[in-house]
Amino acid sequence: MKKQLVTALTMLLVAPAMSATSLDIGYKAYTSDTKSDNPGAYDQPFVKLTHFNKAEWGTLIAYVKLENPGEISDAQHGKDGKLTVKSLLIIDKQIADSSFNIWAQNFLISNRTVMEDNFYLGVTTNQKFGSLFVNAGVGLNYSAAHFDPTGESFDGLSGYAVVINARYPLSAMGLKHSLSVNYEGQIDRDEDHMSTLGYASYGHQIITTLKTSVSDSFYTKLHLTQFDSWGAAANDGIEYGVAVGFKF
Repeated sequence: MKKQLVTALTMLLVAPAMSATSLDIGYKAYTSDTKSDNPGAYDQPFVKLTHFNKAEWGTLIAYVKLENPGEISDAQHGKDGKLTVKSLLIIDKQIADSSFNIWAQNFLISNRTVMEDNFYLGVTTNQKFGSLFVNAGVGLNYSAAHFDPTGESFDGLSGYAVVINARYPLSAMGLKHSLSVNYEGQIDRDEDHMSTLGYASYGHQIITTLKTSVSDSFYTKLHLTQFDSWGAAANDGIEYGVAVGFKF
């Protein structure tokens, strides 16, 4: 019995229905208005390692992103740029044979000036409308944050989180493309969370990405992000960028 249990657990962990790991190398920039409103925003390169795993139990997405690796880009007003580490983990555990999932998500952003960690726990649903795939969910938000210049910190429940992720495949000019739109919002944040990072009660980001597969293992990406009171940035702004990626 013990041997059968170990075998079953091993198959769950190492024998997914679909698994992929990819590496993105890219560059992101901000509009001039965004830089004026957010002193921490500046153009910089990034490297991102992503793993996706889909199995009978559900899906797992994880990435680690290094922004300004080597601190080679300078920040605004002649200040030295900082390495920022961002990590994301999303688990959707399917509930029986339904289209609903138990949803757990953690996002961390950290550099020498600021740290913020958001943990969501809730429910998502997967829906298909022809070729359009939509994942949407709602849950509680537990946050931890620290802002070094003021010494302020926060650790506790901070309102609610809502996500809507949509993906649509298409073909053009003999190549396969994927257009995705990802919305993430936080609602009714705790006042101490707001004061620590200068946030409003509501904040969000909307990421639009066009991925083009050049071959089975090589692709390009264009992204446009609109955010407001998000990612340790108190004000709204627009980020855009380009990347090349390799799947292995």
